[in-house]
Amino acid sequence: MRHLLKLLRPRAALFVLTPALLLAGGLAAYAQAPATNRTWAYLLLNDSYLLDDCLLCDRVSIPVPLRGTFDLRVLEQNTLFSRYALETISFTAGTNRAYTVKGGGTFEIGGEFALQLQAFLQVKIDAGFTNKVCYFTNTAATIDRPWPMIDITLAQTNGTPGQVFTLRVAAAPVREIWFSTADFFAATAGPSASNIVLGGDLISTSGRVIKRNDQLSSSVGAMPPGPDLGLDAVDMLPGGEIAFSLSRDIVSETIGLLQHGDLLSSKGRIIRRNQELLAAFMPEPATNDVGLDAVQVLDTGEVLFSIATNVFSKQLNVTLRRGDLLSSEGPIRAPHQQLLARFHATNAAKEFGLDALYIWPSGEIWFSTEDGFQDQTLGAILAGDLLSDQGYIVFRNSELLNAFAPANASSDLGLDALYVVTDATAPAGAPRLDIAAKPATRTVELRWHGQGHVFRVERADDVSGPFQPLSAILPDLAFDDLGRLTNRSRAWYRLGQW
Repeated sequence: MRHLLKLLRPRAALFVLTPALLLAGGLAAYAQAPATNRTWAYLLLNDSYLLDDCLLCDRVSIPVPLRGTFDLRVLEQNTLFSRYALETISFTAGTNRAYTVKGGGTFEIGGEFALQLQAFLQVKIDAGFTNKVCYFTNTAATIDRPWPMIDITLAQTNGTPGQVFTLRVAAAPVREIWFSTADFFAATAGPSASNIVLGGDLISTSGRVIKRNDQLSSSVGAMPPGPDLGLDAVDMLPGGEIAFSLSRDIVSETIGLLQHGDLLSSKGRIIRRNQELLAAFMPEPATNDVGLDAVQVLDTGEVLFSIATNVFSKQLNVTLRRGDLLSSEGPIRAPHQQLLARFHATNAAKEFGLDALYIWPSGEIWFSTEDGFQDQTLGAILAGDLLSDQGYIVFRNSELLNAFAPANASSDLGLDALYVVTDATAPAGAPRLDIAAKPATRTVELRWHGQGHVFRVERADDVSGPFQPLSAILPDLAFDDLGRLTNRSRAWYRLGQW
C-alpha cells in the first residue's frame, strides 16, 4: 500500500528533454516537472464480456469474452464528483465470430451521500456483417469494485429487437503485468517465438522476457549463473532496482551463501536475510530459512511477504502459515483465510499457500496460490491463476501467457512472482538525464538516474510531438537509439517513468 488514492487523478510521471539532438555539437538535457494531467492506461480483465442479443430470435445468447484497452483522462474534479473521458477504446470479442469495438465516452464517479457512477459510450461495433454506431449507458449506479478498478455493465440504448448489445467492462489501470512461471515453456509467438522461456525468467504479458534468470542470478555473483535458479518473488524498487528471491540456495562469488529465502537485489546486494524478515515474529527455531514466496517492499522500507514453510512464532504464539501475508515489522497483515474470504472454496479449511502478490495503493491485493482449489461459484481455480482478494479472477494463467502462445498451453504453468506496471502509483521526481551522440555508430545514447521504478523512452521529430514509444517499458537506466544519427538528424526525447 505505497500510497492511498481517494479518487483517480492521473499522475504518471512524464519528463520532456527540451533540446533537440543534432549530429554535431555538445548535447545537454533538461527535465521539466511531471505532468499531472496524463491519461491512465486501462486493461480489460477476465470478467469482461460482450453479449449480442436478439429479442426476436429463437436462440440462446451467450456472452463472449471481451478484451482490450482504453485510456482514462480527467475532465473535471470537484469536492462532489470526478468526470473522465474514456478514450481510444479498442476491444475485441469472440473467436469463431469476431467483434471489434472502437470509440470513446465519459465516466463520472462521486456523490454527496454515497459514491455512484454514470457512464456513456459512443462506439462503433463491427460484427463481421454489420458495422454500426452504438450508444451505451450503465445499467446500475452502484460501485462493485474499489476504485481505481472499474466494473460496469452497459446496455445499448439504440438497439433493435433484432440486435442489441450489452458490454461488461471490468478493468484495471494496467500497462503490463510482469511475472514468472513455475515451469519452463516453448514460446511460439511474440518476441520470444521459437525460444525456451525458463520458469525463473521475469516475463511480461506483452510477450517479452524482461530479464533472463541468469541475468538476475549473475547480478548477485552466482557462478555459474544458471541454468535456471527459479524466481520465487519479485518487486521493482526506485531507480530500476529489482528485488527478488531464488528457488534454491546458491553460493555467490561476491557475497557468499545466499539462501532461497533471502531478498536479493539486482544491484548485487542482500536487501534482507530471511531471518531478518522474520525476526520480529521470534520464530522457533530462529536460524531456519523458511523461504520467500511473495514480496512487496513499501516506500517506508517495510517488507510484506509470504513464506514457503510454516513456522511457529514465539512472539504471537501462533504458527505462521505459508498462505499468510506477513510484515517484516511483526504483524500478520492478512491471514490466508482473509485473502480467500470472498471466494467459496469447497475445502475452505485447507490452506492453499501464497505464491505471488501485488498490493494496490487502494489496498486491494492481487495474488496467486501455491495450490489450486475448487470454488463453488467460479469453478476450478488453478495455481497459476491471478486472483483478487475482492473475490474475482483477474486473469487465468493461460491468458497471462497468451502473447507467448506456449506450446504446452493446455497446462497450468504456475505464477511464482508478480509486479504490475500501473499509472496508479505516485510519480517520482525528475530524473537526471545524460545524452551522448556517437557519430561513428550513428547512435544516440540515453542514460538516466532517477527514483522511478520502471521507464520508457519516447521520441518525436518535433518538440510538439507526436511522441511515440521508442523503447519497451524497462527496469533499466539506459537505452541506445541505434542508427538514429544522420547528417541532418534531429530528435526530441522524453522519458516516462512509473
